[in-house]
Amino acid sequence: MKKYSVAVCVCAVLFSVGIHGGGMREVSARAPGADENLAILQDIIRENECQAGMAFLGYTYEGAEAAEILEYTRQGEVAAAYPFLQDGTVVDAGGYEIYAIVPGDDCRVSVYPAQPTEEGEYLDDLNAPYYTGQENEIIILRCNVSEIHSNVMVSVQKQNMSVQYHPMVSLKDGHLAAETHCYDFSIYYNWDEYDPEYNPVYESEYDSECNPEQGSALNIKIAREQLSKTDEVSYYLGLGMSLWYTGTEEYIEGRNCPVFVLGTDHEDHFTKEHYYAVGDNVVYYYDPLGDAWLLLGAG
Repeated sequence: MKKYSVAVCVCAVLFSVGIHGGGMREVSARAPGADENLAILQDIIRENECQAGMAFLGYTYEGAEAAEILEYTRQGEVAAAYPFLQDGTVVDAGGYEIYAIVPGDDCRVSVYPAQPTEEGEYLDDLNAPYYTGQENEIIILRCNVSEIHSNVMVSVQKQNMSVQYHPMVSLKDGHLAAETHCYDFSIYYNWDEYDPEYNPVYESEYDSECNPEQGSALNIKIAREQLSKTDEVSYYLGLGMSLWYTGTEEYIEGRNCPVFVLGTDHEDHFTKEHYYAVGDNVVYYYDPLGDAWLLLGAG
């Protein structure tokens, strides 16, 4: 799938707002050093009653090496707000997404392989860790071959207590998927400030091969309407579920097709449940067990 990342500009002032409803903390205009910035972030993590902070840094390519992964911490906005990330330890679990993980005070981070079960739960392999960190060690993690599920479990331990996360990016808004006791310190762009007409539900980066007679933005709208009319999706929408365009495409049987996700929109997160792709009046559904796109029916 084609992937894209969103980020927001930050100044030398570290300006941080928690996704868990925590307060806002502002630092003086004087750019503090890396140690001071880290101490500030760990204070915010503690104030939000979290055990770790996590940030989504962007997407990489399959053959990226450790040095290239670490380059994501040197991006202008990230380097200005969080210079301490450049001293992080790179943990490569394979995949296309880059995350920064900052443990809370006296906590340590370990990373384990994970895979989904037939019931949709995660099976974590605690016997073969990718990495076991030291107290206060910052991790720069590469993971997630698929956008549909995480391939790692991140465990944050403090003495005899631990919390577990499965890092993912929400297909609803491109932000870090909410995790209990995890503070999101990612940097995001507010696209409305740059283009008031921007609508991620209907915008597409792909060409018009799915429907060559229409423009790409209109293609997405037509594909969504077509998908909504199928018996299966119509039934789920009638139950109150939501349908979102993911901003990605899949090449299926010679067609470049936009991908949609169907799920339940909760107050603080979006639960992804079913994936569909549409092209040339044909609808496909994703079979997670067989890792394949299968024909759902004609439009």
